[in-house]
Parts: sequence; C-alpha cells; structure tokens
Amino acid sequence: MKRFRIWMYGPPVVYMILIFILSSIPKMRPPDLGLQAEDKIAHVIEYAILGVLLTRSAALKHPFSVRLFLCIFIIGTSYGVSDEIHQAFVPNRFASVWDAAADAIGICAGQIVYWQWKNYRSKTR
Repeated sequence: MKRFRIWMYGPPVVYMILIFILSSIPKMRPPDLGLQAEDKIAHVIEYAILGVLLTRSAALKHPFSVRLFLCIFIIGTSYGVSDEIHQAFVPNRFASVWDAAADAIGICAGQIVYWQWKNYRSKTR
C-alpha cells in the first residue's frame, strides 16, 4: 500500500518541488526562441506537465468526472498562484497575474491531454 501511494503521489510532489526550486533562481528566463510570448508558453508547458501528473494521480483511484476535473484544476491553479506569490519574494523575479493565468491554462490543457490519451488507450485495447 505504501508503494502505491508513493507511485501515486510521488511524481506530482517531486515535480512541484522542482517548480519551487526553479522559481527560486533569480533571473531565471526561458530560452530565447524569438517569440513574443515565450515566457507564457513556458508557463503553459510547465503546468501542463503538472496537470498530467496530478490527473494521473487522481485517475489511479477515481473515474473521470467534472467534479474531479475541477478539483484538480483548483489544486494546480492554486499551486501556480502560490508560486507567483513566492516569486515576488525572490530577487530579480516578480509575480504576474498573466503568468498565473498561463499556469491555469496549462493545468487545464494537461488534464485534457491526459483524459484524451486515457480514452484513446482504452479504445485501442
């Protein structure tokens, strides 16, 4: 049972710790790709991965439901907001409502990707 919990909750917790560590680095910027919104794209991708991991954890015990989707969305978005608040206290970093919005979009996108992938896998078996 203990192994199952580690397998279930470990990946999103480790990833959230990684996000916290990376957001603690002053002057951390995404690579310059020549795009205007590369910071927002990085936030969406970063939190889409978190959305997939959180959804995977929940899906190991619960079937898909709108309520589950909303709970995961609230948990992931709350973490994104708390990370933005954390960045306000890091030198040369700042909190942004737009970054938090990109985080929320990423959480939602990650959930959709996970549920679509799971649905596809169940149909191909």
